Parts: sequence; C-alpha cells; structure tokens
Amino acid sequence: MKKLACASLVLALSFSAAEAAPCVYDMTPLPVTKGTVANITPTGVQLSDGTAVILPSEFLAHIHLNQKLAVRGLVAKATHTVQALALDGNPPICPSTPAIPRGAFPGSPGYDTIHP
Repeated sequence: MKKLACASLVLALSFSAAEAAPCVYDMTPLPVTKGTVANITPTGVQLSDGTAVILPSEFLAHIHLNQKLAVRGLVAKATHTVQALALDGNPPICPSTPAIPRGAFPGSPGYDTIHP
C-alpha cells in the first residue's frame, strides 16, 4: 500500500503546474481504482486486471508500462471501465482544465440523433 502511494506521488510530482492543478471539485467521494499499467491506449490505459481507465489527455504523456496507478473517477456498472477525473493522492491531482465528460446538449449535432 505504501509503495502505491509513493508511486502515485512520484507520478503527481512529475507534472508541471500547467498540466496539473488542485481539484476544483471535491474528488474524495469518488471511488479509487488502483492497479498496474499493462497497456497504453489512445484514450488511457488498461490495468493488469483488465480494467480500462480513461484518462485526461494531459495525464497520458506521463504514463508508462508497469507503472502503479491510483485514480479517482466514475466506475461503469456494466463494464470494467473507469472515467478517471483525478490522480489519487492527498490532495488528489486534477488536470489544469477539468475533464468533465459532456453528452449531447440541445442545439448540438448529436442531440437529435437516434443511436440504435
């Protein structure tokens, strides 16, 4: 457990002030997902237990294989997928611009589209 916290701290310290910031929102209620990076994907990483973690693009440049990772985010009920909103730590580290996923909204091209 202590090693994972140290690895998260090292990862958090490798970000410049332009890439990471204190979180605007309280991330502590969000569940923590921990694991070892087994694969790097265009949108995030896959952990050794098969969990897909979608990361803010600002964090992707600092991720490498076999790295311990602890993130706070939204966990999908049906799949082993986590939408990471922050790196776990004390305090959590967030991207400089909030990575809040947004769906279609009135007036957007995808709003009136019906998806089967």
